[in-house]
Amino acid sequence: MLIPMLRWAGITFCLTVALALFATAATRAQNSEYPMLPFIHDVLPENIADFNQGEDGELIVKELRRGNPYLKEVALTFDDGPHPVFTAKLLSILRYYRLPATFFLVGVQAERYPDWVQMIHQEGHEIGCHTYDHFRLVNLPLDEQVYQIEEFSNLICDITGKRPRLLRPPGGRYNHFTVELMNRNGMALGLWTINSNDTAPNCEWREMYRRILEDVQPGAIILMHDGSEATIEMLPHLIETLQRRGYSFVTMSQMMAHANSDVLNGHEAPGSEEWKIISY
Repeated sequence: MLIPMLRWAGITFCLTVALALFATAATRAQNSEYPMLPFIHDVLPENIADFNQGEDGELIVKELRRGNPYLKEVALTFDDGPHPVFTAKLLSILRYYRLPATFFLVGVQAERYPDWVQMIHQEGHEIGCHTYDHFRLVNLPLDEQVYQIEEFSNLICDITGKRPRLLRPPGGRYNHFTVELMNRNGMALGLWTINSNDTAPNCEWREMYRRILEDVQPGAIILMHDGSEATIEMLPHLIETLQRRGYSFVTMSQMMAHANSDVLNGHEAPGSEEWKIISY
């Protein structure tokens, strides 16, 4: 009992620190030189050369469903934030374990809670696009998709000074309009390997923990949500178990940068529009 108590005491302390940092987040947002925590990034998405260009010079969209199966690393991802309560809890846990993650934010939430967007960025985590209104993109014409993707990117850039390089379409569904916009904005598709199902009714953290561990493999991308109490309860147990198993934790852009050419597949989608997807 002593070890779990000490662990949660540490996490609670980090949560207190996170809340204290929140009080100064608006001030720090004015300082573009605020340093990211050094333990987070070895690869920043804006520094990945030719993010959407193939070896032949042709525009491509990179679709990341899993990372390099030869590297024992996983990516923790959280959708639908920022949340006025749960984002602080997630950040405190990640800070306690000194781990990076990728947050796929929703524009209306980011507009409502810009200080938490800035806090995610300042803590060194990656921010991806989950559209402005969490609409299914395949149901939208081009002009509405432009708003959902580009207006979101403009908002995040206004808050953090950085444009998102990854898009996670709600439901993982997209079409040729989406691909056109991703090429135009230098974005890649950030999908997932394991869906935690943490938004299911009566979700219980122990069952979620068991299912994730059954499915996890090198290169796994774990989909969770910013707003799930079960995820908050489960996350420290998951992190510690994966660490004991020898896994390291990376952002989605890091996972993409670590990809090996042996795991690349290129193909063209059917239809009148010719575009290429590269899947890892």
